[in-house]
Amino acid sequence: MTSFDIAAITTELEHLLNDARIDNIYQTNPRILLLKLRCPAQPTAQLVIEAGKRIHLTSYSFTTPPKPPAFCMALRKYLRNARIAKVQQHEFERIMIIGLRGRGGEYQLISELFGEGNIILVGPENEIVQALVYRRMRDRNVIPKQKFAYPPPSGRNPVNLGPEDLDQIKEFGQLSVVKALTRFLSLGGLYAEEVLLRADVDKNTPCKDLKKEEIDTIFTKLHDLVTEVVEDKVRPRVIIDYEGRWIDVTPVPLKRYAHLEYSTYGTLSKALDEYYTRTSTQEKVERVEKRAEQELERVTTILHDQEKALEDLRDKAELDRKIGDIMYRHLNELQFLLQRTMSEKRSGGTWEEIIAKLQDEKKDSRSPATYFDHLIPESLTLQVSVENQSFQLDLEKSVQENALSHYEGAKKAERKLVGVGKAIEQTQVEIGKLRNLMVEESERASKPPSIMPKREWYEKFRWFHSSDGFLVIGGRDASTNRVLVRRYMKTDDIVFHTDIPGAP
Repeated sequence: MTSFDIAAITTELEHLLNDARIDNIYQTNPRILLLKLRCPAQPTAQLVIEAGKRIHLTSYSFTTPPKPPAFCMALRKYLRNARIAKVQQHEFERIMIIGLRGRGGEYQLISELFGEGNIILVGPENEIVQALVYRRMRDRNVIPKQKFAYPPPSGRNPVNLGPEDLDQIKEFGQLSVVKALTRFLSLGGLYAEEVLLRADVDKNTPCKDLKKEEIDTIFTKLHDLVTEVVEDKVRPRVIIDYEGRWIDVTPVPLKRYAHLEYSTYGTLSKALDEYYTRTSTQEKVERVEKRAEQELERVTTILHDQEKALEDLRDKAELDRKIGDIMYRHLNELQFLLQRTMSEKRSGGTWEEIIAKLQDEKKDSRSPATYFDHLIPESLTLQVSVENQSFQLDLEKSVQENALSHYEGAKKAERKLVGVGKAIEQTQVEIGKLRNLMVEESERASKPPSIMPKREWYEKFRWFHSSDGFLVIGGRDASTNRVLVRRYMKTDDIVFHTDIPGAP
């Protein structure tokens, strides 16, 4: 919410919530407070405050945690049954102050709606009683029992600005007038542009080049816009872009959005309520979908790894069996090569001499040296190449034993194939369930909160409708009986049976 939005909602809430009593306080998540209010001669109201973001009445139901957080419990201690004495904006900043009269004196519930935001309860002596977030900062501290101080102003208050004050904008020199307005005044970029559009001044004009009549026009348009908002001349609307997305809420029509569609509302609270409900729902859907996509990606990666493992095991089983078959087809030649190699080693030959002799015989195409590739003394293995297939022979085993090792390797890989195949099936089932869950969660998240049911005035008593269509009301106790008699005794449409506790 901009400072203009807060100025408009402050005026609106000041009218609607004057002398309202805080019935209860809820904290729906770490940043959102919900105040349940009883307003004089009005239905129960709910005020939602989201730190750093928004404040408005809401007609929607919120899910509350079973155990209230400590901050919520502290606010209940001090503010339950307190009455709202005033609602005001601090110096046209994005700060709203709700003044409250409670049993312990006068309190202020201060909502900071800029940056990360905060909600601070300030006591009768201007000391900080509780805060949503405690911080130590360069210009002030939000610490329990310390005196509360407002943050430094973001600029001059446009409400108190005089025509001659705006002449100082020329001191910004080469800086564009739109940037200078945001620095000089408590205006956001949107409303700085709006003022310049209404004044028909190019926003990129350097401040030093502004003419006197242009500065006067800027002041006039700024004053008109501020007056329109502050004096409750609002015409709230939700702005809709070309793709049908809700992109903003404005308390008054803005020239900046003149080319876009919009929906109008009777109060700014209603516009904000609908806007934040829709956008929050969309954000929730996006979070749910992103989380689900990440989980789906994780499981899909597992499936790919399993499929790769399955392929590798098949290749290994096929290769081991193929090598075993090759060994048996060339059993005699390979056995002779093994025996001869080991025999020469036992006769005192060095590995270098044995390798050199085999290489010479291979050059002469003498069998079985033609199968020889190289010899690895450290592992006592002989690398051979037969039928275009390269493999190793353990010099300490017979060819049959070497072949058996490969057949065993093939069988082991085939046994693993069964387990990996079952794991793939389970992963595929999990992916299917996850896809269905994604759809269900997305549909569930896309449903907006339910609208809080409207309570009739008599629902706080005991009541029923008779067979003749009469509304029959009775107090829940002696206190509510007295309320019934005192408030409604003179009402012609109500017939009292006065033989009840507390009745005169």
